Amino acid sequence: MPEEILYDVAEGVATVTLNRPDRLNAWTRKMESEVSAAMRAAASDDSVRAIVLTGAGRGFCAGADMSLLTEVAETGGATHRSVSSLDDNQRQHSYLITIPKPVIAAINGPSVGLGFVIPLYCDFRIAAVSASFNVIFSRRGLIAEYGLSWMLPRIVGLANAIDLVFTSRKVDAQEALRIGLVNRVLPDENFLAAVQAFARELSAGVSPRSLRVMKRQMYEGQAQTLNEAMDMAIAEMHESLKCADFKEGVAHFLEKRPPKFTGR
Repeated sequence: MPEEILYDVAEGVATVTLNRPDRLNAWTRKMESEVSAAMRAAASDDSVRAIVLTGAGRGFCAGADMSLLTEVAETGGATHRSVSSLDDNQRQHSYLITIPKPVIAAINGPSVGLGFVIPLYCDFRIAAVSASFNVIFSRRGLIAEYGLSWMLPRIVGLANAIDLVFTSRKVDAQEALRIGLVNRVLPDENFLAAVQAFARELSAGVSPRSLRVMKRQMYEGQAQTLNEAMDMAIAEMHESLKCADFKEGVAHFLEKRPPKFTGR
C-alpha cells in the first residue's frame, strides 16, 4: 500500500497524487519508488488510457525533501544512485517519456527544483492560475539536474531556458504559458476535475495505439535525422493501416458516431 502517494483509476484515467501536503509534497526516495510503481502499473493496465500526475494540498512539489538534500550533502553524493550504466528508459524521471500513454502534469501550486524537472518529462503540463515555477538549483550550489539542460531548451527555447536556469527566478503561471513551459492555464477552482475531464476526452476520443506510436515518434525524433524520422514514419504508417483502430477510425467517421477504439 503506498504511503506517500495516492493512486486512483476512474473512467480510463489514472490519477497519481503526491501526498505529503504538509511538506508541499517534497520528494523522497520512498515517493520516487511509489510514483515509479504507479506509473508502470498504469502503463500495463488496459483500462487506463491517460495518466494525471498532481500534488495534494496547495502545492505540486517543493523539490527534494531537505532530509534527502542533507544526506547527499553529508555524503558528498556517495549514496546518490548512479545512472551512468542505465538504459534511457530506466533513468530517473526521464523514464516518463517511455510510458506508452499520455502523461499529464496537473500543476496545482509551487513547482520547484526536482518538482520543476519532473513535469518536463510529462506530455502535457497544465497549470492552475496560482501555480509557480522555480528551477532553484543555482541558488543551492547545484547544476542542471536530471537532463534539465537537454529537455528544457526543447520546450521553451535556449534563451528562455538559460534565463530560468541561471537566475533561478520564480515564474508565475501566465509567464509559464507565454514562454511555452505549460500548455494551458486553468482556474484554481475545480482545477483537478478540469484536468481529469481533459484526460477523459483524450482517452475516449483518440486511438490509444496512435498515441502510443506517436509518443515514441515524438521523443525518438529529437535524436533522429529527418531521413530517420521519415523512415520510421513510413514503417509505422504501413503498420497502422493494418490495425483495428484504423478501421474503427474510418468507420466512426463515416457512421457519424463516437469512436470505440481498442488500442489494437
